[in-house]
Amino acid sequence: MAASRDSPARDGNGGGLSRATPLARDSIRDGRTLQFVIFIFAAVLLVVAATFYVASLVPPRPIPTDRLVFSDVALIDGNVSFLVQNESGGPYPYSGFEATLVVNDFPSPSVALGPPQSIVRVSIGPNAYRITWRDADGDDAPSAGDSFLISGDGTPLPSISAYEFDLQWQNTWIAKAFWTTG
Repeated sequence: MAASRDSPARDGNGGGLSRATPLARDSIRDGRTLQFVIFIFAAVLLVVAATFYVASLVPPRPIPTDRLVFSDVALIDGNVSFLVQNESGGPYPYSGFEATLVVNDFPSPSVALGPPQSIVRVSIGPNAYRITWRDADGDDAPSAGDSFLISGDGTPLPSISAYEFDLQWQNTWIAKAFWTTG
């Protein structure tokens, strides 16, 4: 029988390999390349997702509290006095402040800071306290050099107590002073 013109070409070893064999190797290589690219893309995506996840676990930065810094407290005749040691980002008019006195973990109600040289009275339980702000530079804003006096209402502060004075600006940041009486 004679070979027909439509029969596939045969190599010299009698095998029936077609001429498309090199193309089959390229398609395998292309498939592996595609798999590699997908793997690298997935790895990069995983690293980016992990970075965002870890970043979401970091707590937010606290609101800076160094806008108004108090000096150390001085105990004088059973009452305390302290200065505004530093002020930044101001001026902060007194009308935007609220003061809270905490005695032995019991807070007073928040009260508006009065005008300079005025006395604000707060009560905690049976005890009454006075908060006085002296505006040294007359700018109507707590600033460096101004002083605060915390006293009992006509008496010294109760002894053997822990105190905290909080001065809060428009519900955003708080300046604090701490002391104890012996």
